[in-house]
Amino acid sequence: MIKLPENSPEFFDTIDTLFLILSTAGKILLINRVCRETLGYSKKDAEGKSFLDLFFEPKAHKLINSLLEEATKPPFRTTYEDPWRTQNGGTRLISFTISSLRDSAAKTTNYTVTGLDITRFRKMEEELWDHRTSLEEQIRQRNTELVMSQARLSGILETAEDAIISVNADQQITMFNNGAEKIFGYCADEVLGKPLGLLMPEVYRASHSKHLQRFGESEQTSSRMSERSEIYGKRKNGTTFSAEANISQFEIEGEQIYTAILRDVTDRKIVENELRESLSEKEVLLKEIHHRVKNNLQVISSLFTLQLANTDDPDRLTLLRESQHRIQSMALIHEKIYQSESLAQIHFQQYVKDLVSEIFQSYQTVRGKVRLSFDMESVSLNINKAIPCALILNELTSNALKYAFTEQENGVFFVGLKLENKKQLILTVSDNGKGIPAEIKFSSAKTLGLRLVRVLTRQLKGQVELKQNPDCPESKGTYFVFCIPLE
Repeated sequence: MIKLPENSPEFFDTIDTLFLILSTAGKILLINRVCRETLGYSKKDAEGKSFLDLFFEPKAHKLINSLLEEATKPPFRTTYEDPWRTQNGGTRLISFTISSLRDSAAKTTNYTVTGLDITRFRKMEEELWDHRTSLEEQIRQRNTELVMSQARLSGILETAEDAIISVNADQQITMFNNGAEKIFGYCADEVLGKPLGLLMPEVYRASHSKHLQRFGESEQTSSRMSERSEIYGKRKNGTTFSAEANISQFEIEGEQIYTAILRDVTDRKIVENELRESLSEKEVLLKEIHHRVKNNLQVISSLFTLQLANTDDPDRLTLLRESQHRIQSMALIHEKIYQSESLAQIHFQQYVKDLVSEIFQSYQTVRGKVRLSFDMESVSLNINKAIPCALILNELTSNALKYAFTEQENGVFFVGLKLENKKQLILTVSDNGKGIPAEIKFSSAKTLGLRLVRVLTRQLKGQVELKQNPDCPESKGTYFVFCIPLE
């Protein structure tokens, strides 16, 4: 049996691997510092104890005994890796070598065990293996997706109704899908490698070539081919057709590729032209309708004029004249629409000036006595909004000229138009005359003119308020503010 020097424990503690000395019976004679720190045992816990019982589960004892037996035969050592138990009940994976020490008669006197804790390295190895396996799976999946994507792309290209055509930097055709075959009448084999100019009328070939060159020099990746007002293609049979197209560019393995997606719009152009002609006819018809409505209203107005000449009753004259003004207000709307470029909208600010000026001219008694004032933004109204607004203006202007300025030499009649947030029309009508008599309340007035104003405001889903004139606070004049929604 080996006899240890006095300072041998300190010497073995300097070794940076696990180290033990065992007796031939498998008892631990020495356990070094690295072994104690790795497994958590003290010298007292380990020395004198069975190597098998301390570090290994019973199911591993047979294996360890066979390793000890194997070490007694040349080359007198054996290596293995197995979990060793730690003092706290856990395990550490140890790669260890058992060697036998022999005397001069070649008889085994002791065993030495050296080992490395490879727990962390094995875990890293497993993680790396798992990562490698994951990467391999990702690569397989990516390759599968790529194959599927290529299949899908091929399916899309071949089933697309639009023509999809690719050319290289020399503008030679490199791809020609089924849609292109149907549109142009060529088989792919007939055009592959041929110049792109084959597919367009000769008159456009040079300009298209320059356009493609400029696009390739730009930083754009895609563009609508709209340099010309229309694009034309040329079929195999020589016929031309209208088309619209988008072009894109990309680089594959250092080669510049241009791809155009082209659609035959011949049928759509025919329908568009038919619709345009039909719309033009309807616009002419609508203009004619507005013109005839205006003429009919003028006839009615003329009948009122004849009736005015045949009566001397002041009350009847007033009623006839007021009715005539209302008809003229509506007739003027139809005349403005007839003269307008748009049948849907009327420039209302100009209409207001014309309407109010005409009413002023009809009241000869106030000419030169009342001054007109306008502050109007540009406002467009449809006929459903314009006619009620016109009738409101007619009533308030007529009332002002009949009643507001009878007690003063000079006056001002004001009309304002303003858009608020493009959603609401603010119509202001005011004068600095004597104002509405105190006994007449606007909200309940029974006079036809003011009743019409209230009814028309409700028809417009608007609101009206009678205020004091802010420009003439000392005046008794009227100041109407209408808020009319435009939506």
